[in-house]
Amino acid sequence: MKTVPRMLLLATALLAFPAVRGAQATSVNLVSNGGFEQTSNGANKMAYLQTAPTGWSLTPIDQNNVQWGIAGTYSFVMTSPTATVNAPIGGAFSMVAGDVSPDGGNLFAATSQVGSSGRQQLSQTITGLTAGNEYTLSFYEGLGQRSGYTGTASGSWEVTFGSETYTSPTVNNLSGGFSGWTQRSTTFTASSASQLLMFVFTGSPSGSFPVGALDGVWLGEGSLPPAPVPEIDPASFGSALALVVGALGILERRARKLLVAAVA
Repeated sequence: MKTVPRMLLLATALLAFPAVRGAQATSVNLVSNGGFEQTSNGANKMAYLQTAPTGWSLTPIDQNNVQWGIAGTYSFVMTSPTATVNAPIGGAFSMVAGDVSPDGGNLFAATSQVGSSGRQQLSQTITGLTAGNEYTLSFYEGLGQRSGYTGTASGSWEVTFGSETYTSPTVNNLSGGFSGWTQRSTTFTASSASQLLMFVFTGSPSGSFPVGALDGVWLGEGSLPPAPVPEIDPASFGSALALVVGALGILERRARKLLVAAVA
């Protein structure tokens, strides 16, 4: 009879397991919508003109309103690098190759062709800071190429927080490829209670149409956030739990039969 409580204990533990999925760092992420999951009008759309990542502002640096309209920018919110965006300017857009980032979900993609498409500044005001305290910034970045273009490309992200600037190492990419995702991290010292966090992607050469991919932006005190824990599909988990409990039930019945046979 002791096997029954054990089965219930195991089942309870398995049911409680999903509660730990997606666990985050003990330090609060001060960045709002760092994974670009929240948008004004969905994903796989041109940023600014079709949708916008909630909590972020997008402004042109190299003005090119004649070619790209009032936005002066050419960037996107996408579910994956190879997703197709039916952009109102420039036609269908996608990257030649690429995987979903380790952070999962949506990503932000920025083009950079100085003097052609221009660069854009993605920014957000961070509040709740303590002047003099050190903060760790981390993010995932990758380098891709627009479909239909060839040639080697390179690029990097320039990140400004307050008066400090960090430039990620330059990534080089073969024609038609994707660099893969790399987590970058750096530290900043706050000088006031609120500061502007800015991301600018710069790629070259313009003829190869490099695209910078960004995801999983995190800023907080302390160490880096842990690697994301994959979500568990409730239906799959329920099926697996049923199989486990069923198998334990079979083992219990066999044990009882063996016990009866031994006593007889």
